Amino acid sequence: MQRIRISLSLGLLVFLAAFARAQTVRWEPASGSLAHNQTSELSLIFENCEPTAAPEIPAIPGLTLQRGGEIRNTSIINGRRSENVTWMFAARPSLKQRISIPAFGVETDKGRLTVAPATFEVGEATIGGNLSLESVVTARFQTPREVWAGEIFPITYKLSTLRRYFHSFGSYLEWPPAPFVIEDWSKGELKEAVIAGENHVVLEQNTRALARTTGTVTLNAGNQLVNVIKGTDMWGRANLDQFAVTSDRPSVTVKPLPTGAPAAFNGAVGQFTLQSKIVPVSANVGDPITWTLTLSGAGNWPDLPGLPAREASKDFRVVQPQAKRTNKEGTLFEATLVEDVVLIPTKPGTYTLGPVTFAYFDPAKGTYQTATAPRTTVTIAPAATSAPTASTQNTPASTASAATPAKTLTPPAAPAAIPRDPLPGSAEAPLPLSPRTLLLAALSPLLPLLLFWFILALRRAKQTDPLRPQREARARLAATIAELRTAKDRAQIVALLQAWQRDTAALWPLARAVPSATDFAASDGGAVPSPRVPDSSSPWSTLWLEAERCLYRSDTPLPADWTARAEAALAARPVKSFSAFSLFLPRNLLPFAAALALVLLSFPGSLSAQDAAKAAYDRSDFTTAEKTWRDQLAKTPTNWIAHHNLALALAQQNRWQEAAAHSATAFVQHSSDASVRWHLALTLDKAGYAPTTISAFINPSPLHNLARRFSPAEWQRVIIAASALAALALALALLRLHGSCSRALKPAAWTLALLSLLVLATGLLSLRLYSPTSDLRAALVWKQTTLRSIPTEADTAQKTTPLAAGSIAVIDKTYLGWSRLAFKNGQTGWVRHEDLRQLWR
Repeated sequence: MQRIRISLSLGLLVFLAAFARAQTVRWEPASGSLAHNQTSELSLIFENCEPTAAPEIPAIPGLTLQRGGEIRNTSIINGRRSENVTWMFAARPSLKQRISIPAFGVETDKGRLTVAPATFEVGEATIGGNLSLESVVTARFQTPREVWAGEIFPITYKLSTLRRYFHSFGSYLEWPPAPFVIEDWSKGELKEAVIAGENHVVLEQNTRALARTTGTVTLNAGNQLVNVIKGTDMWGRANLDQFAVTSDRPSVTVKPLPTGAPAAFNGAVGQFTLQSKIVPVSANVGDPITWTLTLSGAGNWPDLPGLPAREASKDFRVVQPQAKRTNKEGTLFEATLVEDVVLIPTKPGTYTLGPVTFAYFDPAKGTYQTATAPRTTVTIAPAATSAPTASTQNTPASTASAATPAKTLTPPAAPAAIPRDPLPGSAEAPLPLSPRTLLLAALSPLLPLLLFWFILALRRAKQTDPLRPQREARARLAATIAELRTAKDRAQIVALLQAWQRDTAALWPLARAVPSATDFAASDGGAVPSPRVPDSSSPWSTLWLEAERCLYRSDTPLPADWTARAEAALAARPVKSFSAFSLFLPRNLLPFAAALALVLLSFPGSLSAQDAAKAAYDRSDFTTAEKTWRDQLAKTPTNWIAHHNLALALAQQNRWQEAAAHSATAFVQHSSDASVRWHLALTLDKAGYAPTTISAFINPSPLHNLARRFSPAEWQRVIIAASALAALALALALLRLHGSCSRALKPAAWTLALLSLLVLATGLLSLRLYSPTSDLRAALVWKQTTLRSIPTEADTAQKTTPLAAGSIAVIDKTYLGWSRLAFKNGQTGWVRHEDLRQLWR
């Protein structure tokens, strides 16, 4: 017996061990070699389990792992079922040394499992089996050898690839610019060149940089992914390899500025011009005078502290608002700085304002220069008096009218539109539903309606069952016969016999109201009886005759076996029991079938951050306000107030095109707000484009005016509510048609039905006016761009077409910073994701 127990225990352990081995997580391959700077594929395989959370892979020095796709497969071998989940990773080693992925734990639906370590040797990357990567692709920076501290100098990046191997670029240039300050890189320009007798494709990008510290500075290495052709398959398609190309690292010597700087020098390096304007040059005491200084040019604007100080007489009261700097679009080092000073004279006289000088270092000439705004003379007269003179007071009204012609007073025109104040707080708009989800949600009220209908139909079926009177009579007959068996008193027996006759007449469908013994037909085994030829031999005829004798002859008792024969006759005549399926009979369902068909046919197949942003906006720090509202939208893209306020911050910086995109997004998410509609009209007018769907709401027709009371997502909820209202109306109609006596049900049902149809039609029409912005994937093109047939700027042979700002389409695919747009007319094409403003994400 002990041996059996030991065997069973061992067998159980073996089974559990085999089961435990059935769930594993492993790398594939777990060892081997990787090529330096070449992208290879690694798979993390979950066998007979799947992850419940994203694995936290430890950081591996010298190895970049980028998550790719996911594959699920099921296999059955020798009757054993295996289910695997495979996560694909793009692995790229950046160091030429052995690389190990340490063991780590992952959470799965079968518990926490451990991934075994993997080790790889890193070797040289080759192309075509014998060419080194450097002989096929090279990346170089071109910079001046020497620059002055603070000088703006050019940097050119060139990526050269042998033409016969080139396919496309896998990423943008990744280059940490520190310690330089740089502008955005230009868009890559592809050129063809012959280098060492070989045709090359050369990608060239340019930027400008500023060096603050002196000494020799070595540029950081840049990295860029390149897809090269390693051969073709049997169908002639290119087989690709992806490599990370590392650039060279040239050095730049940054020279200190020469000595002997003027006293007014404040660190400006570049080429600048200074202008001064005073308006008016003649004024009265108390009248304001505006003194405007404008500094413009190309230079180290990020390091400039501001304009030089100005001197004015103490006889002026000075109001100095904050200076406003405007950069040339797309540049960091070309700007215009404007500073207005308002002078209010307190005494009459002649005053001299200026001159104003601005000292700067010109790196092209290698010397210090001075820009000067000349002096201006201002004449201040005594304050004008508005009190009438004595002679004027004594002049008769008629004389004054004759001497001075009357002036026609014209009311002032309405001021031009400017941005209003930001909205307080934050509010998240509901997301629109997909057409399938909307249809299911709208149809969902029909489920309880159908259940309610079936309950009413079942009750009606029981009430209209033709056998119900016979079934009830048969139950009473059984009770009456049981009481007759024990009755002794003559009066009780008479009452029971009379009850027996009444129920017997109800059990049989007899033609006469007062039947006799000859009216009973022979028993037919429980079928529904029908009038027959009288049969005096029927047990019921005999029982009826004997009951009448006992009732009407006081000296004639019931036979001793009468109750036994009555029970036998009753048992021989059963009545069919009630069937719940009778609720599906037309007489029980049809009272509401037409109404139900009508219904089916009616459906078609964070505050603290907000406060900080508003405070920054109020003090004219629009850049900080913009950043804060962008951070909010990165967390909650449907925060329509943040979209609205971000549009104001962008408008204050004259970035009207992007401001219009966020105004349009705020409108689509919450179109009922008056401030949102005001700024939508303002920003679209300044941006110079008008999206077809959205612009129709600015000067709305009556239908558009009604539609903009709710957003597309809110109109979807209205449609669902109308569906529920229609279901309620049909439920009231069902209740009335199935026997309810309340007179108020009928008008209430009609009222609710008409109201639901009206609301449903309004919701569907309004939702159609918003199309395609009601799609969760809708996006707005906010600047002029190019629609491309493939997602790359490198292939010059592909078909392209201009894409106007204000175009609205649906994003159906994304790829490495590109989005594919699908338009209403069926056209599709790729654009850069940064050229789009997604309306809901």
